[in-house]
Amino acid sequence: MSSSTSSNRDLVLEFFRYIEEHNASALSNSMSDDFKLTMLPASLGWPVRNKEQAVELLTGLLKKIPSLCITLIEWVESEDTVAAQYAGTGTLADGSPYHAEYMGIYRFKDGKLVYMKEFVDSNPRGTN
Repeated sequence: MSSSTSSNRDLVLEFFRYIEEHNASALSNSMSDDFKLTMLPASLGWPVRNKEQAVELLTGLLKKIPSLCITLIEWVESEDTVAAQYAGTGTLADGSPYHAEYMGIYRFKDGKLVYMKEFVDSNPRGTN
């Protein structure tokens, strides 16, 4: 894990903050026009999404998780990519607790997110 602050890691943290703030406009602005989102595992059957579809998906999910905090646990990075482990905790719209763990790969170009691959928790409440 890197102990120094990098601009790409900061962009990931900024992206997480936009999600926590339910800021669809900032989410959209942080993505390149040709942005692609892939969510795994493939067994979920989710299609690759473009920028507009990704923002729609994220804002829709946030309606189900109105209180969300994302914590970056560990990351590695190269010149244009950050691979990160992170956790989301909060409260679902029905009042029940939410906890999920994720792995994500974020690729950047010219300060914009161009590609995101997220491996999602198969037990998203994580309370078992």
